[in-house]
Amino acid sequence: MKKKLSILVMLVVLISGASSAQDLLTLKTENNKEVSDHSDDSNKKLSVFQFKAYSMDSQLEGISLENAGTHPFGHRIAKKCYLLDEKYVSRVALSPGDPASKTVIRKPVIYESVKRIERDLKKLVKKGELPLNIAENEFNTILDVALNVVTEDTKDFENAIKSSVDTNRKIELFTKRVILNY
Repeated sequence: MKKKLSILVMLVVLISGASSAQDLLTLKTENNKEVSDHSDDSNKKLSVFQFKAYSMDSQLEGISLENAGTHPFGHRIAKKCYLLDEKYVSRVALSPGDPASKTVIRKPVIYESVKRIERDLKKLVKKGELPLNIAENEFNTILDVALNVVTEDTKDFENAIKSSVDTNRKIELFTKRVILNY
């Protein structure tokens, strides 16, 4: 009887320990939190997104300038744009033996918004409405975010991008409301 009771107690402890460990894991990997936006309305809350990040220096060193090409914002941005295309865009054969293929974009909301921001920043710099160094720094931050979230769960982040209608709000979302934890 003692043996059965001790096995039952151990089983209960193991089950409760496993379930509490899952709860702690869920709390630890929470990707967003609420912060208040002081600029618009004191009652309005904007979420801040946190993602795991890593340094891409070794990957960037492996990309040659011939492959990356040129970019108005510099060589480092050109390499990051090349890496963005490598991580987000892939070609899939339609059928075996057929040379036709289709382009598949991972996380199209993020990829297309980064491309849209890039185009708009280039236009602003060309018109002289935005200094080159500011546009370069903002786009560098945006590329860092996009390259680091490719493997993360970004459903809430993508919804926030969809709700941002203009480019300035999207830039603010990428640069001020995303925290990358290195």
